[in-house]
Amino acid sequence: MENVLVAICCIALILFGAMTISQNALSTTDTVAVAFKEMEDTSGEISRTNISSLGATTSDGITIDMTLENAGETQLEDFDEWDVILQYYDTDDNYLIKRLTYTSGTPPGNDEWQVKDIYLSASSGTPEAFDIGIFNPDEEMKIRMKVNPVLGTPNANRVIVVTPNGITASAIFTR
Repeated sequence: MENVLVAICCIALILFGAMTISQNALSTTDTVAVAFKEMEDTSGEISRTNISSLGATTSDGITIDMTLENAGETQLEDFDEWDVILQYYDTDDNYLIKRLTYTSGTPPGNDEWQVKDIYLSASSGTPEAFDIGIFNPDEEMKIRMKVNPVLGTPNANRVIVVTPNGITASAIFTR
């Protein structure tokens, strides 16, 4: 009788252990499946996102305007999560690399950038027609940057814009 009771306890422990291991395996499989789905969604969003530079200009070496085109299939917003990086030589020929901070205020302060406006066509000045404030596919957006110290002449300067999901556009310009 004692052997039967010990055997029943051992079988119960084995079943309990097997059920625990099975539950953990199923939980891990579910976690992996959710992570894979999130990775697939992010990868799809990245593949549908594309921005291109239509150029950058400055006249005074302090204020820089850059025009971007949404050449992808996704709406872009959350500009405070974008990165704008400027590489330039100042008037003393010092090489500087700066990450500019986004501001929604106008005008931008030193080492800040803002979305100046979004257009159907920036060259003709045709404003966006729907989803105001969202950078939709086939729209163009002007961003304005202000830097200190002033850009030197006649050096080549570079501005790089990066969306939150890592898509970049850049422009080289001179003063």
